[in-house]
Amino acid sequence: MATTTTNIRQALPPRVEATMAFGDDHAIQLIELSDGTKAIVESGRAVDQLPATPVEVEGPPDAGEQVSGERAGHHEPTVLTTDEQIWFRDTFCNGAQACVQGWDWATCGTSRAVGFGTGIAMVGREGSRNATFFVDIWQCSGQECFWVQNWQGVVVPGHWLSVNTNAPDRKWLRWRLEGAGGDTQVSLAAKY
Repeated sequence: MATTTTNIRQALPPRVEATMAFGDDHAIQLIELSDGTKAIVESGRAVDQLPATPVEVEGPPDAGEQVSGERAGHHEPTVLTTDEQIWFRDTFCNGAQACVQGWDWATCGTSRAVGFGTGIAMVGREGSRNATFFVDIWQCSGQECFWVQNWQGVVVPGHWLSVNTNAPDRKWLRWRLEGAGGDTQVSLAAKY
């Protein structure tokens, strides 16, 4: 199963309000999305750096969905046993409303409209290419509803990236991690 980008529209680029760098690939950025939604983006090295940050319109058809890719060339489920994946599960999935671990890509979203949500993604250090992390917001205009891709960032192998989204008028949120490669383990958690 591959992720689908059907019915996703591109939003205007976010406006950066502030950036704080802690050194050694650990940083926080405050941004404002095109619809006025605020977000906090945080990144760091997997296992080595813990995060510094603390997640009723008709919903999308895939509300609350949690899916991920399978290992390339294998069709049976694979148990993830690496220390990095266990660290992610213990650090970010504990208390999360959604958590999915798999290969190459992962998607999860809120099960209801929320005012605040955090998506956290990690690409295993065994990977040889960067993955892209997306934040989508469900919007309706008249009779038409669609996902709007409001933000995207790069997750480097062996690193995690966190995006806190504040939607004052309550929105359905979805996080997507794509392109790590079929031989690379990925993790994605959502707190809301």
